[in-house]
Amino acid sequence: MTDKPIDWTPDLSLPTSKSTVQHFIANAGGDRLEIDTTPWGEADLTVNGQSIAHLATAPSAGDAFRTLEAVAEDFEAGRESGRDAHLGQAIEDDEVRERLGLPRS
Repeated sequence: MTDKPIDWTPDLSLPTSKSTVQHFIANAGGDRLEIDTTPWGEADLTVNGQSIAHLATAPSAGDAFRTLEAVAEDFEAGRESGRDAHLGQAIEDDEVRERLGLPRS
């Protein structure tokens, strides 16, 4: 993980309710990071317009956000240390779940 947390800002131009997609934006290490979450637990992480990770089965939008937030922090920590292992490689839902110690779907 990065030394300092990534500062996520919700997109306030979108309507807010429990039934809409939520969009969060952050800038870290010269990258533009975006997380989109749905109320049913599906979420996507995009870095500089490139899809990095997708979750299809998180228990909630909050759980999906926290999982992808951790993936984003790990991604940025790898970039800072010169390891671009996941650059250009989408992380599948099962890989994320396994890495976080969750059962595979």
